[in-house]
Amino acid sequence: MTTCPLCGAPDARRAFRARDYEHGVPGEWDIAHCTSCGFYFLDPIPHSSELGGFYPPTYSAYNPDPIMRAAFRMVYRQDAKQMAKLLPSDSGSVLDVGCGNGSALSELGALGDWDLFGLEIDPGAAQMAREKGIHARAGTLDQSDYEDGSFDLIRLGHVIEHVVDPKETIERVYRMLKPGGILFGETPNTDCADFRIFGKYWGALHVPRHITFFNDRNLEKALRDAGFDEVHIGWHNRPVGWAAGVQNWLHDKFNMKVPDTGRVRWYIILMLIFTPIATWQKYFSKTATVRFHAKKV
Repeated sequence: MTTCPLCGAPDARRAFRARDYEHGVPGEWDIAHCTSCGFYFLDPIPHSSELGGFYPPTYSAYNPDPIMRAAFRMVYRQDAKQMAKLLPSDSGSVLDVGCGNGSALSELGALGDWDLFGLEIDPGAAQMAREKGIHARAGTLDQSDYEDGSFDLIRLGHVIEHVVDPKETIERVYRMLKPGGILFGETPNTDCADFRIFGKYWGALHVPRHITFFNDRNLEKALRDAGFDEVHIGWHNRPVGWAAGVQNWLHDKFNMKVPDTGRVRWYIILMLIFTPIATWQKYFSKTATVRFHAKKV
């Protein structure tokens, strides 16, 4: 058994071992599960110096193929519309942690006159964001020197699962927000049917790039423990848990070749097949993706 990095309980134990079924980063990783709070995490937690090797140049957030680019664009547009509603006016400062090539911020920039800042671990992606007029830096949040009280909204769009210490990340974001500022984000949710069915093949696992895995209950507690108020937890009907889960299972069981992009060319068909199931989950159960926003007191 090992200590849970979220709640500190000493009763986390190995749940299963997984590989990178998408981009082929060599190695295997143990996934531990805390029986006290339900948190899942890589055991041991990798050192921050290892993270760069987990992201190949073809990683989808940097260089997706046309089909995945279109899918990301739809998600970014949805995020931009919701963030615009949460912001107090059409001006202010917004930081996107893990901004990739800046596409999400570009969608937001089309809706208002905000000062757009980005932080991205990959220098090449950060450069692409700068070329779009975004104040983007290369690096991680724990390496950054943003002052406390700097931003009206901070976006963590599928970010906290990528960091070695999500609890500290949430606390740091709280400090960086202005009073009344908003944290907005998404992250995988392990309390869903597709995770229970697929286990190590679950499409939202993305080992080793994903390091920690929340469910809706321990995520809400972590946000409130950091000081956030008006915490809202909702569901996103993205079918990645099912679609990529099938792809990962086929890749492992039948040695099916997966392109460097991490997605087979007919992945869009899987998405279409499983979108009705994800939509049903959104309204009657819990999906593979939890969407959240919270306000700094």
